[in-house]
Amino acid sequence: MRVIAEAPKHHLTVGSTGPAVKKLEQALKARGLLEGPVDDVFDKATKQAVQRFERKHGWKADGIVGGRIWKKLRLSGEAHEGSTSAVSQGSTRFTTVNINVKSNPPMSQDKVLHDVRRAAAAGDVIGWNEISVLKNKDGSRDDRYFDAITSLGKDWGHFMPKHGTYRIPNPISWKKKEWDLVDSGFRRTHGGLEEVSPSRYVTWVKLKNKKTGDTIVRMNTHLVSGAWNGKKDKADGWRQDKWRTHLRTLKELVARFERSGHPVIIGGDFNRNHFKVLGNTVKYDNDLHVGTHGAATLDYVMHTPSKDLKKVGGRVQGAYASDHDAVVVKYQLG
Repeated sequence: MRVIAEAPKHHLTVGSTGPAVKKLEQALKARGLLEGPVDDVFDKATKQAVQRFERKHGWKADGIVGGRIWKKLRLSGEAHEGSTSAVSQGSTRFTTVNINVKSNPPMSQDKVLHDVRRAAAAGDVIGWNEISVLKNKDGSRDDRYFDAITSLGKDWGHFMPKHGTYRIPNPISWKKKEWDLVDSGFRRTHGGLEEVSPSRYVTWVKLKNKKTGDTIVRMNTHLVSGAWNGKKDKADGWRQDKWRTHLRTLKELVARFERSGHPVIIGGDFNRNHFKVLGNTVKYDNDLHVGTHGAATLDYVMHTPSKDLKKVGGRVQGAYASDHDAVVVKYQLG
């Protein structure tokens, strides 16, 4: 699909007025970036909205509108004087995968490699869970779950953070030919309890698509198990408290990335069955009543509402050695 767009003859900046400014503000407002009113005055609020748009695309955030921003917003040329040029509408399709590669009890390495390679064949951006460091009989470290992921080769990039010396078991991978890494990070949601649960984390990467220039945030997480399984345990109170604490932290992080104007994809093992874990603030991209862990739906992929990102397909993919199936979702970006 192709659209016609005219580059502005003059830059728009603070102090500019007229129909061009109003058209710009309408486009920024529709994307949730403009917090002020839509009028024909380029004021401080308009500049801040433009800067959010620029940061979203990894550009210098100077708040000045020229031809590049005008075209990226896909605006018609009616409000500007200047020559007309045809530009391609930037859009691309990609697939994200969420997979829990069971590490308790540990699988043999041939099964781990099978699951990792099956997930990699299914998608472009992958959130991994239960990628844990094991211990050999002699007490030495066994990183073979992480090694299976890095064995995918040079075509893949990986975010495998450590908190001190602890390797966080929620890495994220992406195809380098499709994506550039802009930023990454993690947050510990709560500490662990001996013989009950390890510490829990949210990890994320900010990725810029090489075709469209659009940026997404892919978040990955794994909540404490056993909080809502109906089995009585003396640690149930602790588990449920930490599960809720984890969700509060996750919601805060999602809201932070939304304010920056980036579409956000959240995936993970949420350890709660058939449940809208983030309420109605997101779109759930796999059926909440299709089993991902036997008959239970514990694994979810969801995204924040955005005009720049929409689901165009998806499925639960089986035939893994893990006791979890993968959630595979296809999106259109741009």
